[in-house]
Order: sequence, then C-alpha cells, then structure tokens
Amino acid sequence: MRKKTPRKIPAVAVIGAVFLSVFCVTTSAEEAAVNKEIHVFIEEQVLIAFENGEEVYSFDIVTGRDGKETEAGEYRVFRKHEKYTSKAYGSEMPYTMFFTEDGKAIHGTQMATLRSYLHSYLTESVGSQGCVGLTDDNAQALFEWAPMGTAVIVVSEEEEKRE
Repeated sequence: MRKKTPRKIPAVAVIGAVFLSVFCVTTSAEEAAVNKEIHVFIEEQVLIAFENGEEVYSFDIVTGRDGKETEAGEYRVFRKHEKYTSKAYGSEMPYTMFFTEDGKAIHGTQMATLRSYLHSYLTESVGSQGCVGLTDDNAQALFEWAPMGTAVIVVSEEEEKRE
C-alpha cells in the first residue's frame, strides 16, 4: 500500500486566493457605500440616511456648539469603532463613525433627543464638541447600516448664505 503524500498548494495560489477574498469584500463594501448617503442638517438638527435615493432613517441629532461647529461639507466614513472613548474629552462614544481627519464623528451620546431640541430652539450651548450625536439605539442602527466609505454630507444654511 502506497502512502498518499499531501499536496502542497503553491504559495502563489494562496496569496492569490487571499488577495481575491480581500478584494471581493472591499468591492462589495464599496458598492454598498456608493448607494448609501448620510445627510446631516445643522439648522434642523436632523440626520437622514438614504439608500438608492430612498429615505431609510431619520434621527434627531445634536451637532457642534459655537466655537466647536460641525462644518458643512462632503466627507466619507473612514474609520468605525463599536466602542470608543474620546482621547480629547475622555467621554464614551458608542458606535463611532469618523468622517473628518480632525476627529469629528457620528456616535451615540447622552440625552441626544433633548439636546437636539434645545440646540434647535433655545440655545446652542448644549451642542457637541463638533461631532454628530445620536441616541445610542439610533447610533447602533446607523453604524450597522453604513459601511466604510459611506458619504456624509453636512448641510448648513448659514454657511450657504455666507458664500
């Protein structure tokens, strides 16, 4: 009886398979991100998530206070953490999605709905440090829905008037 010698898979084949699996996952996430957008409306203190042009979510939010504004512009989610603690402020930021290089992110925060109302109608002093805050439940839903690369479009009527 002859012993069967295990076949060795050439290193090139292993590297190729790994490359293809990574590439395919990346492509799928990129394709999903192309069809998804997160719109942040500063004055209304509302975030609306769209997929293929259809509204998927609408959440009350709290954005930056005077001197720590959430700046209008077009960004992309480039880093995500299910659990994160701010290095600058030491506060917990569940379901964090970073969209600016200077650390602005969409994340869960305390009393987001109440702060959103107060920020919109009474005083901006209850705003954030520039991040977009949601309730933890809403932040989790958005975190699970939005892949890396999802567009984040921050709209401010005040900034549009200045231009």
